Amino acid sequence: MDKAAVLAVLAAVIVYWIRVQRPREEEKKRKRQMEADFPDIIAKLTVLIGAGLSLPQAWLRLAQDYEKKREAGKRRWAYEELCVTARQLQNGVSAGRAFGEFGRRTGIHAYIKLGSLLEQNMKKGTRGLYEMLQAEAYQAFEERKHQVRRAGEEVSTRLLIPMFMMFGVVLIVILVPALMSFSF
Repeated sequence: MDKAAVLAVLAAVIVYWIRVQRPREEEKKRKRQMEADFPDIIAKLTVLIGAGLSLPQAWLRLAQDYEKKREAGKRRWAYEELCVTARQLQNGVSAGRAFGEFGRRTGIHAYIKLGSLLEQNMKKGTRGLYEMLQAEAYQAFEERKHQVRRAGEEVSTRLLIPMFMMFGVVLIVILVPALMSFSF
């Protein structure tokens, strides 16, 4: 095969990976990170509302706490979206609309559900909001436990191949000298 053709194919593969695969992988990482942060966000929100803060005040407090931590650490995508919503609240966007947009912007089912729950409660009043958030927090932690269990099972499955390879090496180390000791 011609060297130029090999280089062209290699270049095409690299361009495909850079333009298509890398953004997909980044989006998967972002989605996993946001799903992992959901139980924490909902639990903090529940605690703040249970402590007597209104929903917009609790939301602003979460955003302020994250912004303080962000200066020292990594970006968390869910909290970044939370900060965008906090800025909308500070700029005069209605709370119901801001919370609804928060859920739609994230594109993740749990956040969409939270955003619509908060949007409805801002329209109808906050009666029963604390109880609903507690139930949602419990459900989120249960889902997180299931995700961790599934991830552990995937890792253990991936470790089977190296384990069988090591078993094969051990068998070779034991059987080769034993077979060589027999003189035919």
